[in-house]
Amino acid sequence: MLRLKCLNCGLAVSYKASPGNWCPRCLVRDDQSVELITVSDQPSSPGGHTIGSLRIFTSVQGERHTISLSGELDIASAQILDAALAEACSGGAKEVVLDMGGIEFMDSEGLNTILRGKRRCEEHSCEYSLTPAKRPVQHVLEATGLRGRLLRKAG
Repeated sequence: MLRLKCLNCGLAVSYKASPGNWCPRCLVRDDQSVELITVSDQPSSPGGHTIGSLRIFTSVQGERHTISLSGELDIASAQILDAALAEACSGGAKEVVLDMGGIEFMDSEGLNTILRGKRRCEEHSCEYSLTPAKRPVQHVLEATGLRGRLLRKAG
């Protein structure tokens, strides 16, 4: 089922029942316009196949939010990761870990999304790190110099 969700306050409403794309709670309570994003309760692809899509699973342990990624992080899916990172930061995370182990492909927009996530976390005084990725994606992180700056330390 498709729903609309506010990244500011967390309100989720049915896609069909929504009167518009703006969060009614934020409009009334905070007198601000916050656009709702479309989310789904269904996995992006059945049976674990991830070619051509991005699957995201978020787990929360205390103030640590781990965002596990699988599939392709590219221009078609980067917005989904942006939304997940925004939700973690607005949800009070003090540490965000991107689990890159399932990423099969990443283009420059995926790389930009990872960098935007780092900047967003810094703005929220939140630690940000990545776990190692599969070899082709890890090579991109190494070639750009980001591996040493973002790789999560063991422990």
